[in-house]
Amino acid sequence: MHALNVALGLGASLSLCLASLHNREINDPVGIYLDSMCYPLYTNQSRTIALKLSINEMIPSLAFSPFPCEQALYLRAICIANGTTVDDFLAEQECLCHGSFFEVTAGCDDCLFAHGYQLITPQEAAGNLSSRSVAECAPTPPFQPYTNLIGVANITSASLSPPLTPGHDKFPNMTAVSNYFTETASATPGSITGSATARLTSWTNTEGNIYTPTSIPPDSGTGSASAVSTTSSGSTSQSTNVAATRGVGVVGGLLAAGVGVMAIL
Repeated sequence: MHALNVALGLGASLSLCLASLHNREINDPVGIYLDSMCYPLYTNQSRTIALKLSINEMIPSLAFSPFPCEQALYLRAICIANGTTVDDFLAEQECLCHGSFFEVTAGCDDCLFAHGYQLITPQEAAGNLSSRSVAECAPTPPFQPYTNLIGVANITSASLSPPLTPGHDKFPNMTAVSNYFTETASATPGSITGSATARLTSWTNTEGNIYTPTSIPPDSGTGSASAVSTTSSGSTSQSTNVAATRGVGVVGGLLAAGVGVMAIL
């Protein structure tokens, strides 16, 4: 069973998909609109109230969402490494790389571009996602968590940045996934096998500290991923105890960042 980790981040430098939900924190109308188009269930307060969802239940409730941004958010939540051993990193690698995470992350970016996001180009977003995918999936054994591939952002500096400028919206106020993505049935995590099943299943990094590898194995792929600096986005992961809530964020392929990593185990 996959342990849920909820890392709520704010910031800008990870993935387009991940770069979105802290828009409310900085009151960016264009960003809020993009969130409502690409995270329609997660941002729907009426749904949250009707289902009586607690903050700990919001991300798990997206397990069967048809929207790629929400699928990416859910998968990041359940796959993120809880500890800092090779088994923890291997479990994360199997969960993210052998499932649909990177596919739906690309679909999330497609949603944001379809609705007018223009801070970076689709080509830049795809290159950034490809770099993170290689850095996460190539190392044997893995030596760092996926969160290391996400830049740290500061909500204060983000709030002082210019608001997003709306680009061409191909599908105004339309959330249909078929407009931009061949949808998958539901978010699909990769299976965790072998020694990786001994991973830590409770979240311990409540301060959101960046893990520093003690060594980098020869077969480590690129070992890093370029972060695209932007001012719109955040990321999320989950567990069973909320240890911190420094913001709200999402997951995707373009921008992203994480100021506060928390837990919900």
